[in-house]
Amino acid sequence: MAMRFPMGGGRLLSALKEILPKGAGEWALRLGPEAGFAVIGAAMAPEGTSVTDRLALAGEDALIGLGSSLLGSAGGRLIGGRIYPRNAFATAEERAAKLAGAMTVGDIAAAPLPMLAPRPIATSVYETALQGQSRREQEEAQRAEEERHAQEALATSMIAGGGGVLLPSLNAAGIDSRIFQGLV
Repeated sequence: MAMRFPMGGGRLLSALKEILPKGAGEWALRLGPEAGFAVIGAAMAPEGTSVTDRLALAGEDALIGLGSSLLGSAGGRLIGGRIYPRNAFATAEERAAKLAGAMTVGDIAAAPLPMLAPRPIATSVYETALQGQSRREQEEAQRAEEERHAQEALATSMIAGGGGVLLPSLNAAGIDSRIFQGLV
């Protein structure tokens, strides 16, 4: 028996195929910041945090970051598909370039989502570290954590926005941007 998806499921799978990076360079450009922030977050965990807790913290940050990035890219791709219909372009490459821009905009728009995501592992790690600290030290630690999440969101937006600007600029300069997609 064939697997059936609810209404829109086929469109979702099609969009997913289009939003996943194609080559190593594109993976690094689009999803590298999330992995980097996960490592930084684990390294910045409070003193005395076990290696296991640091790995769990990094995994939680990576999943939240990657999830928001892919969600934003998917939203941008789906909206871009409505804005840029197939019959409006002479070639598939022209439409693909427009859709890539729409995906970048979606990714940037989704950048604040990690700040809103629940973080049960991070909460547990920081609550454990806060036990035995004074009220003032606890407030300072919480402010530092909130500031770190805000800085991550800002840096992700800047990096994602730079990636969206970089590739068309390279193409305009005569540099084949496929080298960043692992195709050359």
